[in-house]
Amino acid sequence: MDALEPCPAPGQKRTALSYLFPNNDQVLSRRAKFTDDIDTATASTPPPVVATDDHEKPKIEEGLIEQINGPYTGEEPKALPRTLGRFGAFFNMIAFSFALGVLSIPMAVATIGIVPFILQCLFFGFLSWYTGYQYWRVAMMYPGIHNLQQVGELMYGPSCAVAFAVIQAVFGIFVQGSHALLGGYAFYYLGWHGCMVGMAAVFAVISWIVTLPRSYKLFSMFAATSFTSIITVIIIAMIASGVTGPVNKDPSDPPREILAFGATKQVPHSFLDGMLYTSNVFVSFGATTSYLPIIAEMHHPRQFLTSLNMLVIISIVLYIIVGCIMNYNLGQYTISPSLGSLSPIMVKVSYGLSLPTILVAGCCSAQVTGKMFLLNFFSKSRRRFLENKWILWSVWITINFLSWVAAYVLAELIPFFNSFLGIMSSVFWSTFLFMACWFYIWRHQHDYHRTWQNRLGLVVALLIIGIAGFFLIAGTWAVAVSIRDLYNAGKVGGQLSSPPLPLQLHGTRRRAQPDAVT
Repeated sequence: MDALEPCPAPGQKRTALSYLFPNNDQVLSRRAKFTDDIDTATASTPPPVVATDDHEKPKIEEGLIEQINGPYTGEEPKALPRTLGRFGAFFNMIAFSFALGVLSIPMAVATIGIVPFILQCLFFGFLSWYTGYQYWRVAMMYPGIHNLQQVGELMYGPSCAVAFAVIQAVFGIFVQGSHALLGGYAFYYLGWHGCMVGMAAVFAVISWIVTLPRSYKLFSMFAATSFTSIITVIIIAMIASGVTGPVNKDPSDPPREILAFGATKQVPHSFLDGMLYTSNVFVSFGATTSYLPIIAEMHHPRQFLTSLNMLVIISIVLYIIVGCIMNYNLGQYTISPSLGSLSPIMVKVSYGLSLPTILVAGCCSAQVTGKMFLLNFFSKSRRRFLENKWILWSVWITINFLSWVAAYVLAELIPFFNSFLGIMSSVFWSTFLFMACWFYIWRHQHDYHRTWQNRLGLVVALLIIGIAGFFLIAGTWAVAVSIRDLYNAGKVGGQLSSPPLPLQLHGTRRRAQPDAVT
């Protein structure tokens, strides 16, 4: 395992990579708040391991730091106590990443073919695991880390902390807004044909209430319900599509056609279309912003790897099963999301059963954003207010209320919100992937050339940075072009003035709205 902090060997000169971190000489003073009272003199050379209880003071074991209470010591009150186990961590992560957007996956299969889709799932599954592993390594070195903002402060100081906080907050609030809108559409499909503004507002209020549990241990019960809900919807959709076939297929249309590579003539298959749906698959594997907050609340942070492995394996298997079976049943008549290819009664049943998933997935994002602001509020001298439960809960409730108000207002004011969210996803998920590689480079800035494992790790990190850059540029371009086409076709209207449309014409094909962002 790594030493406590990136540090050169005695007498070693700065390496080429160390110049990427100009303030690294200050890291020892910045890291104090994230490691408590660990002796810096012995941090890089760990002493012999002495058998102690896991709940005692921080210890150094094979260069790995573990500290049960994060930056808090003794009997001090904690804003976010460590009460989460490995299965609770798994359910919280899969509820964050595995939502109704899984039903847009079959469209990716119809666009690029079955074999490329399976290879994509395996590759993006690896990227998801790599990202989680690098975040976990940073969290184990500095157990007081709770979120990306604190990692930014650790690496570059307060200015980077602000930048990382803005990235995490903006992305989280936009995801919340997406689920508020999606909840309004679900109400519409279920028969409430009222004002879209009112339906989304009702769902946002319900989401705010469900977000209030402050502990991930308690919230994991909601997350398990969400996972059960979406699995039920997936099973029903696969069975229904196999029994009825695509309801949007006219009698004069050619029969279903399944291709191992590429798409049929009925499916748009330009580079733009392929990039759009490849980006959907890429985003569907992400629970990145929840990694650090979940690790910070685990009883034993070492067990996070078990939860991460479960998340990646189950995600890969489910995405491949759903994508291939739905594509086999619907063929070139697949639309996104796939519920649009089912009969109206099955659409109602599916949206009704998916309400817990839509609700909890948005709340998972709100938990990440809210806990970041909560820790900022109770920092430094204000930590003494943690002893007052009334103040603690008042601040927590207010933070979540303001985040849901901001999410709802943005979702209603931006006329092309769902398409704009696609740009946000391409930008931010690429950024989160880039951060994972940057964390590796930061940890190995002084020893990247010493062993073949370190050299190979550096090459892998640089390759993944290139992949993140590709998705940042190509994914953003693809979504931007799709927004332009929607404007030119007159399909972008104000959220405040137009009712939800279950199906929209997209060229010669029908396209369901909206695509959920997982």
